[in-house]
Amino acid sequence: MKSLIYILIIAIIGSTLQSCNGNNSDNLGPYADLELNSFKDRISYGIGADVGANFNNFPPEQFRVLVPEALEEGFHSGLSGQEPIDKACQTILGEVFAVRGKIDTTLHDMAVVSSCYGFIFGEMLRKNLQGKDAMEEIDLEVARKGFAQALVEVDTLIPFQERSEMVANFNNDMSKSKGKRFMNQAYNLPDIIKGEKGWVLQTLAPGNGEVIDPTKEFQIVYTLMNAVGDTITTTFVDEMGSDKINSQIINTDDIVIPNGWVEAAPFMEVGGEYLLYLPYELGFGEYGLLNRNSTSYIIQPYSAILISTKVLEQNELHGTAKKQGEQVIAEAKKKPNTRVGKSGYVLETLREGTGDKVPAGSDVRAHYILRDSKGNVIEDSYAGASQGRGVPAFSLQGVIKGWQEAVPEMRKGGKYKLYLPYFLAYGENGNQNIPPYETLVFEMEIINFGKQGSLTGR
Repeated sequence: MKSLIYILIIAIIGSTLQSCNGNNSDNLGPYADLELNSFKDRISYGIGADVGANFNNFPPEQFRVLVPEALEEGFHSGLSGQEPIDKACQTILGEVFAVRGKIDTTLHDMAVVSSCYGFIFGEMLRKNLQGKDAMEEIDLEVARKGFAQALVEVDTLIPFQERSEMVANFNNDMSKSKGKRFMNQAYNLPDIIKGEKGWVLQTLAPGNGEVIDPTKEFQIVYTLMNAVGDTITTTFVDEMGSDKINSQIINTDDIVIPNGWVEAAPFMEVGGEYLLYLPYELGFGEYGLLNRNSTSYIIQPYSAILISTKVLEQNELHGTAKKQGEQVIAEAKKKPNTRVGKSGYVLETLREGTGDKVPAGSDVRAHYILRDSKGNVIEDSYAGASQGRGVPAFSLQGVIKGWQEAVPEMRKGGKYKLYLPYFLAYGENGNQNIPPYETLVFEMEIINFGKQGSLTGR
């Protein structure tokens, strides 16, 4: 199953930050006379400080050369919707940090670079607030001052834990309010079906009469948006391409398919085009959807969502993977220098080894490249070795069934291609990196082998 393309919306408000507040208690920093006399002051200060605290996580060698005053000015410009000093901020930052870990200041003054950094953070915050209709709830000058104090780690007018909870609660309240207005507007749209649990389905074009069955898998054109219409994730790869080009095979186990889509599916038809409006309870709930690789949100908590959906066809669950796998195995059997195991694997000899065969149950040291049935590389031990990780060693007693059966047919020094149907690989459930029912192809080079425990230490 091809993963959906994720377009991450960076959520500054409500993100988890590691701040080092209070380390400079003797330094009052900028705006030392600042007082917070209302909730609007406090939430403005807290939001600005949370954004500024992001810079505490920058590598020290990068943060030291940034100009705090320029960061502050850029942040305020981005937050207030002004133009940046240079509209090509992304280009500037790309040129300055073109080489990872190094800073090139030959083309741009660090004040300009700092202003660009601040602007990007301010603009992201502004768009976040505008998306929740919350700009009027914030005093931009107080937010600016909170940001400036966070840069020098004196943002202690509100204790960090209290500030984090306050900002998170504010963010959630604004999301709920925006979601209610969003759904109320949907209830008044033409050509809608309103579900008992609160979803709204608008028909843009009718289907062919075949009702969608949520227990199947779908070739689908799918776009998930937030309540202001920003794209969160989409199957689209070519705006000028056909529906088929822009479709992917998914099922309702996919992380971006919320419960609300499943609830509304029986009211949709294959070939039909629909917009589905979901309150947060039928979307991603009170926890939202976190980016697996960071602490930012893909979809923030309590967010209403909008889904554009068109199912081109529906088939047996995992049927596409099974069919693709069968084709891979059938084509492999036609290749020269192959043998077919009784259990169904296909072993292709690319280079015959000159050593002995690998004994069953032994330890093996081997390079391998793992590809899925579509040819996508999943793992590559050669790449790992180039980074100093060495050649992997494993026990044949602890690997997938296909390896247990086929590796003993390989010789030391040989290079092979092993085609494994899903039932000899990771089966009906798959694993973290392998989808269910996925046929796998391993290109393997046997470096060495030995008795059990001799290479793995077990």
